[in-house]
Amino acid sequence: MKITYIHHSCFVVELDDCILIFDYYKGELPAFDPDKRIIFFVSHSHGDHFNPNIYKYAETCPHVIYVLSGDVRRSLSFAVRIGNGGQNTVFVDENKKIYMNVDNHGILYREGGPREMMIETLKSTDEGVAFIIEYAGKTIYFAGDLHWWSWMGESEADAERREAEYKLEMEKIRGRHFDAAFVVLDPRQEEHYWWGMNTFMTTADADVVFPMHFWKDYKLIEKFKNGESAKEYKDKIVSITHEGQVFDIE
Repeated sequence: MKITYIHHSCFVVELDDCILIFDYYKGELPAFDPDKRIIFFVSHSHGDHFNPNIYKYAETCPHVIYVLSGDVRRSLSFAVRIGNGGQNTVFVDENKKIYMNVDNHGILYREGGPREMMIETLKSTDEGVAFIIEYAGKTIYFAGDLHWWSWMGESEADAERREAEYKLEMEKIRGRHFDAAFVVLDPRQEEHYWWGMNTFMTTADADVVFPMHFWKDYKLIEKFKNGESAKEYKDKIVSITHEGQVFDIE
């Protein structure tokens, strides 16, 4: 896999025969092999995760597919500019599992086929979904805004509710292994910024983990890696230093 950090929560994952693009809203995308299938994943409709301009790729690329959280269909920006999204759009809701044939992008509710991609969703603790993708021997986790959104100064009841919501979703992936994971690390949460990442790391397993949603605060990644909570898994956390950075993952 070749993974490129674009901006905020957007990453490009290049596999042998297809390219996965997660939560693009701005930044420079690399040039793509025109013979490869391009799949845009959108976890939810927030403006820092979704830009309807991704549909411009459909005008020039015959091999593009869009896998969008169901809440995007209900968003004003999508409805006004795109409508239903066309035959190359697939909508997914929370807690679903679908099988997609990468050859013809048709949805198959059965297993089988050499180029079949499994797409599974979890319920976000904000809007939309988190994605789990299995394809070509690789399993990828992309959190979107599924995170332990704990804020300094909030009420005890709100804090308990947010914790319970996040841990409920994490229990659904307890013990699962991911070749690559993309997980929130948000500096706006101040002292609580690491709680969600740590819970993921101690619940599931991943070969490499890419922090995201860190608002260009690259130092936060190193702070987390050098903190006490991450000492058992710090080598799995990827150090991101700039947009456009490319990582080759075995």
